[in-house]
Amino acid sequence: MTSDHTIRLSILVPVYGVERWIATCARSLFEQTLWEGVEFIFVDDASPDRSIEVLGRVLAEYPARVAQTRILRHPANRGLAAARRTAIDAARGEWLLHVDSDDLLVADAAARLVAAAGEHPGADLVFGGYYAAADPAHDTARQRLKVRPPRWSRERWLRTLVAQSHRIANRTWGVLIRRSLCTEHGIYPVEGINFAEDYAVMPRLVHAARSIVTVRAPLYGYRMARDGSYMRRLDDRAAAQYVAANRVVTDYLKGAADYEALRPSVVLGRLNIEKWILKRGLAPEEYDARLFCDGDRPRRPLHRLYAAAIESGTPLLARLAGFVANLAG
Repeated sequence: MTSDHTIRLSILVPVYGVERWIATCARSLFEQTLWEGVEFIFVDDASPDRSIEVLGRVLAEYPARVAQTRILRHPANRGLAAARRTAIDAARGEWLLHVDSDDLLVADAAARLVAAAGEHPGADLVFGGYYAAADPAHDTARQRLKVRPPRWSRERWLRTLVAQSHRIANRTWGVLIRRSLCTEHGIYPVEGINFAEDYAVMPRLVHAARSIVTVRAPLYGYRMARDGSYMRRLDDRAAAQYVAANRVVTDYLKGAADYEALRPSVVLGRLNIEKWILKRGLAPEEYDARLFCDGDRPRRPLHRLYAAAIESGTPLLARLAGFVANLAG
């Protein structure tokens, strides 16, 4: 087993109900061009299918990776956030890289991300690009949708993520995260928040980061939302978890010295969540008190107009008002 002080990178993978895809994911990890100083941590979140059996068979094909791999187990299902937290707690690397078990890494992803971190010693986050497809393992699928991270300041990243405008994705997967950013600032996934789990984490990480580096190449293959995935659960439970994630982010930011500068983005983020709820046929007024429990209501004219459009219950009107408000920032 590799000693702790030689581990540079911990690749963390939650496993639940991915029997069809885990082999592709695991092979993409075990075949990375960077393997020295890398550990692989899989967390079996009491998966009800044969995911772990398939993973074990794939691992046997790569005997050189066995000593670098740990498979941890939850005796009962606890959800995505808890599985990620278990993996983080077990990690020993300087850097963390989350990979969802139905996605994959391109062969040189780890090498390029770690190299970028080495070129920028002050960086705490390295965002790689990604491509999205129904089947990211299929070569031609890479041409369908490629997303390159923008070269923005940390401040602009933060405002955009907090506002939930979806100009960039709130994602922890495919991002190199300095482990000390989690451990020293207490920034972890929140057990019970499994929908919008990344949103509960990433704005806090960006706020705590010294600087951000981007690798503008598609290094991660993202599987577009499948039946049964968290992104398909557009119901009251998902909405409640989305609102809870907002509470985590807002409470964190309200304790920061720069909250007033971030406040318009915080309010816009709440309104965007209400619009999301309305678009899915739910009643925003049932969540309004939880989103604005601190009484911090919209003050900017465009934000107040946006709030009124949402209150009208007309999705088209809310969408138009939201477009204008998000365009203005």
